[in-house]
Amino acid sequence: MTEAETRLAADRANRNAARKLVDGHVAQVKADLAARSVGGRIVAKVKDDALDLADQALAVAKDSKGLIAGTIGALALWTFRDQLVRGVSGLFKPAAVQDEPASADFDEPTEEQAE
Repeated sequence: MTEAETRLAADRANRNAARKLVDGHVAQVKADLAARSVGGRIVAKVKDDALDLADQALAVAKDSKGLIAGTIGALALWTFRDQLVRGVSGLFKPAAVQDEPASADFDEPTEEQAE
């Protein structure tokens, strides 16, 4: 055999081996899809990601309870800000002065007293 024929035979053997690998992978993908559909895989992935996210959120919440309490308090103050401002301004509002009726001791004499 010439060098070209030897090289052609080696290349053909490599091609056939690669083709067998690809066919094996395609068969595996088909078997996996037959076991669980693409929609089922998406639902499972979303569910797993949501559970992981909930676990992470719980871990963060355990580590920063003060920050969460402060945030909730700030949100409550902001929500009820109008009522709080009215209540506080009512405490510091100057008292209304009422005019007392004049007493006879401190007033000018009335017409009856003048006579």
